[in-house]
Amino acid sequence: MSKTITDLTRRNLMDELFLMHFAFEGRLEFITFLKRIWPLKDMKSTDYRYKDAEGDIRQHMVNNSDWDESFLYFEYLKIETIPDQMFLQFMEQISHPLVRNDREEQSKCLEVVNRHLAGDGYKLQEVDSISGYPIYGAINFKSGPKGNIKNLIFSADGYKPEIVITDSLENNIEIVKNGEYCLVYDKPIPVSGLMWRDLVKWWAEREGIEDYKEAQKGLFRRLNKSLGSEPEKLLFKSYFKAFRDADGNFPALIPQVYLHYDPYTMKQLRGEIRVRRQRMDFLMLLPSNIRVVLEVDGKQHYSEGDKSSPKLYSEMVSEDRNLKLKGYEVFRFGGYELTVESGEATIIEFFAQLMRRFIA
Repeated sequence: MSKTITDLTRRNLMDELFLMHFAFEGRLEFITFLKRIWPLKDMKSTDYRYKDAEGDIRQHMVNNSDWDESFLYFEYLKIETIPDQMFLQFMEQISHPLVRNDREEQSKCLEVVNRHLAGDGYKLQEVDSISGYPIYGAINFKSGPKGNIKNLIFSADGYKPEIVITDSLENNIEIVKNGEYCLVYDKPIPVSGLMWRDLVKWWAEREGIEDYKEAQKGLFRRLNKSLGSEPEKLLFKSYFKAFRDADGNFPALIPQVYLHYDPYTMKQLRGEIRVRRQRMDFLMLLPSNIRVVLEVDGKQHYSEGDKSSPKLYSEMVSEDRNLKLKGYEVFRFGGYELTVESGEATIIEFFAQLMRRFIA
């Protein structure tokens, strides 16, 4: 993805914070704060006396104080050229309650940050809390759905879960039956999106698995088990084959995600269908609140038996429009195109283009 937070925005925002004599690190030790954003131990030193960037910064910002903050951030850490998601992570951290818990100071920080980010379509908004203090995350309000993901229910491999609303004001839900057949991801979704490593770490905690590789294998098997067709399995397998890396630093491909849920049974509704698409075949949560829906269409999507159905087709495209108007990116595969010899190549090329458009 091209850099959408401009050099001008970054320069103006940082300059205003400098003029305020804003202490970016808040109540944290300076190096400890920087390491929440930059991997200083993995960054090369510019001084032969030190083995990494942490040594440089400690010498010149902590021990000697012969660098000013403008030099550190603009010349050394290159804040004008770092990726958008890293810059936004920096903004999130300076307002984090572990960094500053003075509500008035936090409020002033948010006002300045959001005023400058607004021109490029971003803002910090409350996404979580810790001990009563709000945690703010960056969202792109010009693209992508509005609001935050609160209930990520996915990978059902058995009976449909029965869900009730326990608090309509808070949009809290509870799975009261068949919860053992689905997974519920209960962690906040960061501005960088949901990466495979995040999902693996969550699975490892859930299952009590200490070894990352074992957790990864177990999660892959569990997700694959929820897939109902060979084209879906090919798409899932081909994506991981082509794009996975040792660190898990690639977007998670999440299967069988519940989008809508109608608590009434078809018997109670007397055959009426009020919610057309209850599940998405696959969902990807990419940086900056970009949500990508992937659907693999069998003939049941557009035909009744062996006869084409304009009614089913129109319902399908109507639901696509609704999702797109809400800010989702929707892509469809015909099941047949994934059964031919070139199916795997089609999948890999699609994901390569997707990554170039939204991430690279």
